Amino acid sequence: MKGVILAAGIGSRLRPLTLQKPKSCIEVDGTPILAHQLRAYADAGVTDVTVVAGYLADDVRALCEAVGEARPELDVTVRESEVFANTDNMYSLYLTREDVAGEPFVLTNGDVVFEPELLEDLLDAPAGSAVATDAETFSEEAMKVTVGDDRVTHIAKDVAEDVAYGVSTDAYRFSADFSEMLFEELTRTIEREGDYGDWTEAAIDRLVGDRDHDVGVADVSGRRWVEIDDFEDLRTADRRFASLSSLGEKEAIFFDLDGTVYLDDDLVEGADELVASLREAGVDVYFLTNNSSKWKDDYADRLSNLGIPAVPEDVLLSTDGVLQHLRRTDPDGVFVLGTETMADALADHGVDVVTDPEPGEDAPDTVVVGFDTELTYEKARKATLAIRDGATFLLAHPDTVCPTAEGFVPDCGAIGAMIETATDRSPARVFGKPNAEMVAPILDAEGYAPEAVAVVGDRLETDVRLAENVGCESVCVLSGDATREEVEASDRSPTMVAPSVAALREFVAPTPERESGERVSSGDEPVASPDGGEEPTGE
Repeated sequence: MKGVILAAGIGSRLRPLTLQKPKSCIEVDGTPILAHQLRAYADAGVTDVTVVAGYLADDVRALCEAVGEARPELDVTVRESEVFANTDNMYSLYLTREDVAGEPFVLTNGDVVFEPELLEDLLDAPAGSAVATDAETFSEEAMKVTVGDDRVTHIAKDVAEDVAYGVSTDAYRFSADFSEMLFEELTRTIEREGDYGDWTEAAIDRLVGDRDHDVGVADVSGRRWVEIDDFEDLRTADRRFASLSSLGEKEAIFFDLDGTVYLDDDLVEGADELVASLREAGVDVYFLTNNSSKWKDDYADRLSNLGIPAVPEDVLLSTDGVLQHLRRTDPDGVFVLGTETMADALADHGVDVVTDPEPGEDAPDTVVVGFDTELTYEKARKATLAIRDGATFLLAHPDTVCPTAEGFVPDCGAIGAMIETATDRSPARVFGKPNAEMVAPILDAEGYAPEAVAVVGDRLETDVRLAENVGCESVCVLSGDATREEVEASDRSPTMVAPSVAALREFVAPTPERESGERVSSGDEPVASPDGGEEPTGE
């Protein structure tokens, strides 16, 4: 049994993601869509695979080579369509005639993520040829099939729900006899009629309607699969194929605040319900923030007022690390370029805070730069002069911007960059996330193992990187700093990408929908090709 994957299309509805990479190379659960398919083929014993590339073909070829190196049993041939922008997937399949015409083969479109068992069900179907069909799903956008006498009688998008057997998952298995008929039909359509913009499904439909054939269905209902046409589909795939463990079985969850739990004075929808469900499941919940402008009781009160009961002990701040360091080093005078609340918190915990530093012998030993929402030029001037006079420069945390309901505003890292420029000195220490020491005291005190906790946040370089430094799972939500485009381009690999914390409720107690193969419709936007590509695209 051979395999064919059609991956030539542009995928314009996923721009700007597809400006830099082809749709088949977009990652779901940290793995490119095409790699998911190639691994499933290898697991099923289909090791002679032809991939048709077009748009950004070099990227597709490089990915195939990388997967082939990791799975040496795979023999992958890449065929390139040079007219992908003006053709659809029938022409792409036509390009594989030297590889599979007249031979049994499996066919999939390169924009579908499916679990390996779906392909196994397709291969095990009793019919000579088969369409992998989800009989429990109906979608206006998908190709639907009708069945009579255990054979497919029609495949098209305009099949009514009351007569459809189910929807095609864009995975097919063809016998040698049907393969020969199919390529004869492709050749007639393309070479004789000059029609380069038709779909493979249209050719299959003509054959099952006009001739004796052996095409049945492989019922893959209950298997997970998502055809990724647009961002809504991508969000569905990110959720459905996330390798995130059940949050309800964790011992503790660490939530970032700004951009994750709330934006300014507005709670992110569903955050209160998620925290409540975790606590009901016996999970300890902590709140992390690099925001050093306030103290723990301020954050606890804010959370409680927003509907999430919290006490100061639930809150971990970047200021905690600063305070521990200052207690350990015991400097002779500390000037705080930060809010009055931050300075008072350090002073209340025994730090010798200097409010009006003097040059010379009375100069402070240390300058702490925090997120100063009360920033003045005079405070920046004093901090600069003290550091130039030899004071140790400490930065509370590295975040350059803070997400608010109105947009991003300068944060501690941006203020620190100003001081760094003015002093020509880099910070001696940077605290807060992503340093594992931010949560280390809690991990040690409570005895949490890394695999028993998870970090949920909106920043790749702080929240997700913190999880990597701890060695635990992470969720990157898109309600604050990070975008899906940035996740795609980043070297950071969150365990799950979610639009917001509201999507995590089902990971406390997984829902039947997530466990099933149901395809969530991406809306009413019309499409012109069976794989959701634009007309024409290739695939």
